[in-house]
Amino acid sequence: MVAGGPHAVEEAMSGPSELHCVYIDEGAPARAQQLARAAREAGLAVSTVPVDECDSMSGVRSGGVAAEITFVYREFRELLQELPDGAVGCGPLLLLDQITDPVNLGAVIRTAEAAGALAVVLPGRRAAPVTATVLRISAGAALHLPVCRVANLSRAIEMAQQAGFWAVGLDAEADDLLEPPPPPRPAALVLGSEGSGLRPLVARNCDQLARLPMRGRVGSLNASAAAAVALYRVAEGLFPGRSSG
Repeated sequence: MVAGGPHAVEEAMSGPSELHCVYIDEGAPARAQQLARAAREAGLAVSTVPVDECDSMSGVRSGGVAAEITFVYREFRELLQELPDGAVGCGPLLLLDQITDPVNLGAVIRTAEAAGALAVVLPGRRAAPVTATVLRISAGAALHLPVCRVANLSRAIEMAQQAGFWAVGLDAEADDLLEPPPPPRPAALVLGSEGSGLRPLVARNCDQLARLPMRGRVGSLNASAAAAVALYRVAEGLFPGRSSG
């Protein structure tokens, strides 16, 4: 894929994904020129292209710079095997069920990285993959935070539980309010789409279903807003007293 924008290119230059070439528009802004110089100094291939070509290649407003990359998903099983016993001290996992909008996915990944999440887990079917739009909306966070893609989300929940996570599915109709799990157990948050929520089998595999407090007239939040509230709510129990600055 071709990722566009300074944040995405900068993260691609230092992250785990395979970077094949950096493209820069003729007469690109100073930020893009700086990235092109850094890429050349690092021994990366850099190609100058006509004005607006980076926008055309990446499909996003690129700021005059883009990079051809192969996005590398993290293996979920390997990630869990590297954790300490009981996943003590780990940030929350975020498992997404049927999030199909790449803009929502990019926003969720950006928030997850900022909140100290361990990883974001996506199903391989009926869900948005990581695309150039996701990279742009995530401000490059998708190239820094591990993103896993699994064949079976219910099985991934079971694997997380076996590793020590308490799986909490967000459900607007649940009796319980979402609270941080009792330490030292970290949370595996399971979030469905705004329209259909969690699939029944996915919901049944969770240890608990919980809802966010909704005090206004609006009955629900979109996926990215719900993920933001939920991640920071459970992170309060995992990282007490941590400075936000």
